[in-house]
Amino acid sequence: MGEEAISIFLVFFASLLVVVLILSKRLHESPMLSSILPEAAMVILVGMIAGYIIHLVVGRRLASAAQKEVADDDSIEAAEIDLAALLSFNPEIFFVFLLPPIIFNTGLRMGGLFFRHITPITMFAVLGTTISAISTALILYGVVKLGITGGFEPSLAELLTFGALISSTDPVSTLAVFQAKRVDPRLFYLCFGESVLNDALAIVLFNCFGKFVTNDRSS
Repeated sequence: MGEEAISIFLVFFASLLVVVLILSKRLHESPMLSSILPEAAMVILVGMIAGYIIHLVVGRRLASAAQKEVADDDSIEAAEIDLAALLSFNPEIFFVFLLPPIIFNTGLRMGGLFFRHITPITMFAVLGTTISAISTALILYGVVKLGITGGFEPSLAELLTFGALISSTDPVSTLAVFQAKRVDPRLFYLCFGESVLNDALAIVLFNCFGKFVTNDRSS
């Protein structure tokens, strides 16, 4: 990725971050709006709009470059580099720089209640996520064996990887209801703590099962 592509990515990422922060502040200041549009839905909506804008802008550049008779290859390559810079994201940046502050901030907010209920939280996160991933994979594997998938026959390793991918739930709406109804704090922190730890376990399971998929394809 060249310097121009990196600059485009940084400017676009910073602009999106500013837009999300401003909209999030407005959302929290308006109880009526926040009751209709959750913050997570707002972020998804901003991402969809940004993706559509990227599609329009870069798509026009590719179309205009394709119509040129001279140096069209360079123009198309430059547009494709810009598109890759805007749409690509290194997962190592997320795991090393973005995920740890989220987890540490959550731990600080929970305080002593997290460690007071560490045993059930760990049981729910580890056993629950593992059972969910394996159960999902086995159910889908049974559906594949029944021959009702229309010729699509993924392997068990691929289904386990998919099960690990969707087994990590994010109970944002559930926690919002708990907070609004003022339920027992223990129930709230059990659900909240489990949602923090199951992300880490899901990442480990996904990487492990993904290795089996790679080995199956290479053999």
